[in-house]
Amino acid sequence: MSDPNSPAVASLHEEQARQRSGESNLQEGLEETFPASDPVSHTSTTTATSSGAADAAEDETETPKVDEALAAVKARYDQSSSDFATDELRALSAELDLIAESAQGMASASGRIARSEVHSLRRTIVRQVRKNPVQSLGLAALVGYVWGMMR
Repeated sequence: MSDPNSPAVASLHEEQARQRSGESNLQEGLEETFPASDPVSHTSTTTATSSGAADAAEDETETPKVDEALAAVKARYDQSSSDFATDELRALSAELDLIAESAQGMASASGRIARSEVHSLRRTIVRQVRKNPVQSLGLAALVGYVWGMMR
């Protein structure tokens, strides 16, 4: 257990006291500088009011792109549902055509890759047979024997 009168404990208590006093100075400075940060003070501001027509005209001029977008959305929803469905079907048909073309391209590429792999495997087997003919003959006999036993 540490002695309460040790220099380390005394130093710790002094440091904590300094920090506490520093926080109050900081708080006082903030309250003097920024009265709005004081939770006790309450101020209210008054604003001038205007007619609704002037505000609406002002809003339209400030946001022309938003107004255009809203008009486009409104026009699209006002459009008859059959026209909308026809447009959607055309878009889906075009998307299906793109997917079909993509699938066809992948299938032909996969076929070329498979043929290339088969040719590569065949060349490797021929090279191994020419390099070690006796070993290849023994392996072929073993495969034939196992295949015959399975039948």
